[in-house]
Amino acid sequence: MLHQKLFFKDLLDYSTSKSNLSKKLDVKQMPRLSEIISLDNDSSTVSISATLKLNDQLNPSISGEIIASLSLICQRCLGSLNWNETIEYSVDFIKEADPHTGKNNIDYISINDEGIILLDLLEDEVLSSLPMSIMHKNIELCENIDKLSMFLGSSDEETEKKNKPFSDLSEILGKDGN
Repeated sequence: MLHQKLFFKDLLDYSTSKSNLSKKLDVKQMPRLSEIISLDNDSSTVSISATLKLNDQLNPSISGEIIASLSLICQRCLGSLNWNETIEYSVDFIKEADPHTGKNNIDYISINDEGIILLDLLEDEVLSSLPMSIMHKNIELCENIDKLSMFLGSSDEETEKKNKPFSDLSEILGKDGN
């Protein structure tokens, strides 16, 4: 059910019978998410529990939680970073040509004739929960700390020289004042 394309009628049928789904997925089944994980470690998994049911307006909705355990790539040291998160979600669906859709209801996804793949929707939930900048909390936790400190140390020396444009002038003025 996660991998197949569902149309509004399919979602309505599953929601009427209150379908429950619980599945542990390999991250390789999620192409956009697999681009940002560390390929050295195969321990990345995503566990999905979902319930399809009817909401108050008798439209299909999906809710549940996603437990993500991912091995991401630190942007500072390019080493492995373990990220564990529990993501709770709730999404309502409406048919695209539904005239009862008011402007008050903004928390829904409109389903057109192309349908929707639930796995893509749940992958979006995980991607939107990732931090903007994926880095270890402290620089000491980075794997390549030797190379990193060497790089940061050399750049600090260069900026010290660049940030003192009048250092020679102060030496000349100091000598002339004596």
